Amino acid sequence: MKTAFLQEKSKRYPALVLGLATLAWGAVWLGPRLAAQNSDPAPGPGARAERLSNVDGRVQISQGGQTLADPALVNTPLFEGTQVVTMEDGRAEIQFEEGSIARLTPNSSLTLGVLRPDNGVGGTQITMNSGLGYFEIQAGSDSGHFQMRFGDTTVTTSGFTVLRVDLDNPPGELAVFSGNAHLENGSAVSVDLHGGESVALNATNPSQYSLAETIVPDSWDQWNSDRDQALNAEEASRTEATENVANGANPAWSDLDANGNWYNVPGQGYVWSPYDASNPGWDPYGNGNWMYNPAFGYEWISGDSWGYLPFSCGMWNFYSGFGWGWGPGMGACNPWWGGPVYIVNIGFGPPGYLPPRLPRRPPVRTPQRPGGRKGPYPLIAVNKRPPSGGPGMLPRQRSVSATINGHVVMPLRPLSPRAVYDHSASPIVTRAMPGTSGVRAPGNFGYPAGPASSGGRPAPSAPKSSGSSPHSSAPRAAPAPAPHASSGGGGGSHGGGGSHH
Repeated sequence: MKTAFLQEKSKRYPALVLGLATLAWGAVWLGPRLAAQNSDPAPGPGARAERLSNVDGRVQISQGGQTLADPALVNTPLFEGTQVVTMEDGRAEIQFEEGSIARLTPNSSLTLGVLRPDNGVGGTQITMNSGLGYFEIQAGSDSGHFQMRFGDTTVTTSGFTVLRVDLDNPPGELAVFSGNAHLENGSAVSVDLHGGESVALNATNPSQYSLAETIVPDSWDQWNSDRDQALNAEEASRTEATENVANGANPAWSDLDANGNWYNVPGQGYVWSPYDASNPGWDPYGNGNWMYNPAFGYEWISGDSWGYLPFSCGMWNFYSGFGWGWGPGMGACNPWWGGPVYIVNIGFGPPGYLPPRLPRRPPVRTPQRPGGRKGPYPLIAVNKRPPSGGPGMLPRQRSVSATINGHVVMPLRPLSPRAVYDHSASPIVTRAMPGTSGVRAPGNFGYPAGPASSGGRPAPSAPKSSGSSPHSSAPRAAPAPAPHASSGGGGGSHGGGGSHH
């Protein structure tokens, strides 16, 4: 009786049956193994994670005093308490699910201090530990929801705000390119800043500060602007499929629109497929790394530039005559880290397909480093993708219909082209929130008239030695002319290295 029921339901509601089957398989097969691996309890329901969306050079991530990855991998989920450190050649970008962005230049460090569910004040708190960072905060109307801290100073914002925090000259400098920010340092300092203003704190007298109606340009401002342009370009490809999802402001959705096609399939909702997923030999879990996290056991870090959301929620299925497709489901795309185990989200595969098997035992950490800090757990690389151009079906095309689950459907078209802010008019280009035109008022951000910096950041009076801590204030090399790193860039499928462009 149960078999007949499932067969009938699988015909009418294939996505539902696949979801139930996969969740049951994950709980039964993975649960005991991961329970034996975990040394720390996993975050409970409502836990949040942010995406390490761009890595260039050497970047390190750690949590609870344990190095998780060095070098770090693009698409790694970052949980509460995670510290991100960029080395002398490193740059990093973090995307938040509500649309905010944090970027670190070389020799910089930040900590994700608090990541709580969206409950108003204190929902997100970031501590800038050292170096130079840029922050685009999509805080909406909840003032104080997103807090930035450095030293004893707290910065809150209202509405869309673009900040630069410079800790190379302690106790720090804050520049507000766009929006509004409020800076407090206990009872010593309380000041409001608006777009085009900056403030430098006083190291000898905490109650004094220097407020200016101008912003001194920095050579890394251009890199921040170039990253914005790259995200703007991906935003222009967004379709209606990602407009109404619960976390539609997440920049990771744009990666899907820019790297594949969405189809509205009757009875199943929206299904997304990468451009190269039509080959039966293609495997969603064929390119990436297994990374050990003491809170979860092994978690999958995809090596594909778009590989964040499709491995945090939803379901992958293989459709005969079409190839692989991923669906976020009918409602919110709830990530796996809200539960007790990592879920390998495969529903139906092609004939003979074997779902990926998680490594069984925790890896052995590398020997202790000088100072007693243990090295990261080694990564387990996976590289079993077929060569491009191999036998299979035709590559995805946006102008060609497809047959999915017995329905002939056309790929969704991008929405009306979004206007892009004129990059030549200002060093700062901001991303548009979904549903907006993408054009910001020319006077709201950018720099006042003045000479641009022609070199790297000035070296401090005591240059960093080769054996000092990465958190120390060190000379910051000037960025290469107009770098255009992609937002993904793979997680290092050949040996587990970070993304280098």
